[in-house]
Amino acid sequence: MNVKTIRIVRVVLTASLAGAALLSLGACGDMLTYAQDAKRAGIQQYADGDYPAAVGSFQSAARQDPRDADTEYRLGLSYEQVGSYHEAVVAYKTCLALLPSPANANYNAQLHENAFNRLSLVVALKDPSNVETDLIIKEAHDGQSASDYQMLGRIFRYRGDADTAIENYRQAISLDPENFGAAKEFGIYLVSLSQNQDATVVLRDAYRLNQNDSDLNAALEKIGMVPGPDLLAASQTEHDYHAPPANNLLPDPTAVPAGSTDTPAPADPNSPIVPKD
Repeated sequence: MNVKTIRIVRVVLTASLAGAALLSLGACGDMLTYAQDAKRAGIQQYADGDYPAAVGSFQSAARQDPRDADTEYRLGLSYEQVGSYHEAVVAYKTCLALLPSPANANYNAQLHENAFNRLSLVVALKDPSNVETDLIIKEAHDGQSASDYQMLGRIFRYRGDADTAIENYRQAISLDPENFGAAKEFGIYLVSLSQNQDATVVLRDAYRLNQNDSDLNAALEKIGMVPGPDLLAASQTEHDYHAPPANNLLPDPTAVPAGSTDTPAPADPNSPIVPKD
């Protein structure tokens, strides 16, 4: 093959590759457009109370754009409304997995909390055989995940099992002493149980991590602690507190006592749905 022919072949190949790239970009753009259209349809259907149709629309949107965490969250809400609780759990877990790390500029803290709370609620209230609960217990134990233990704390809190909730919250902050969210949640829960002595230690450590959280400051004031420089100084000098690790026995997911010491409070500002019976 002579030089002239090689040059012609290169030009043709370059043009072909460029065309393929443009087609690919076009197809990608079309998929994102379809995903956005389907998502908008799902939002309207959900608002209208047509939950089966919303499920279909959000499923379509998720297929076209599998990276959209918000779509997965809305799909989970829709699954809840039609009673498909296992599918809702999968959707909420997918939403959480798709979210970037908190250090990322695109991290959505409110979406994380909404999905985390809905997942906790569904597992707490709609997992009679404990299949989902046992899976989270295994994941927490195998991965020594502070986030998973925090979720277990919330699940058992919603079930009214204070002892198991406290055990899991302690494990969460033991694994990650710098986890402000877990420490705050645990401390406020202890206040709700009138366990103020333990709450003082946990809330003081949470205050060391964040002095500007209004809920935390309200909880501190409720048990007679005054937020400010003196408390911060005490917190910084006493932050060697480490919650005793939970024992090696996994919590019994079947131990759900009658009644509840804490009423579930959905955290979704858009669609605060309590799972149906």
